[in-house]
Amino acid sequence: MKAITIWQPYATLLVCGDKLYETRSWATTYRGPIAIHAAKRPARQVIDALAHGSAGERQTALLMERLLRRRGGPDHLPIGAVIGTANLVRCNAITEEFMRTLPPQELALGDFTLRRYAWEFEDMSQIDPIPAKGQQALWDWRGAT
Repeated sequence: MKAITIWQPYATLLVCGDKLYETRSWATTYRGPIAIHAAKRPARQVIDALAHGSAGERQTALLMERLLRRRGGPDHLPIGAVIGTANLVRCNAITEEFMRTLPPQELALGDFTLRRYAWEFEDMSQIDPIPAKGQQALWDWRGAT
């Protein structure tokens, strides 16, 4: 199965359905089932960096804290593991027109800079974490070993 490594808390927000897109600087032609791997970077590190950024980044950090509160908080999210699966259905070029279709929460949880790509996911499913070493780009996950 193809896999993609995503920093926490974005990985958890994706598999739980609070986020429907993963933004990347590159497009993919792949469509189909995909494993969501949470990188080893702790969620707290990402949220704290946002909290010390611009006003928009501080708002994103607060949104993340609120969304993750019902999941035990950001300090308890798994890292270095496959945490869910999804179906990659589209790779959208980010344009002003595309951004107008997105709700504010989605815009806050990704880098929707023009000329980037929004990978669109459906059928997200959270699984018990399975330790795995992530990689850059799309990679092949062979499942639990």
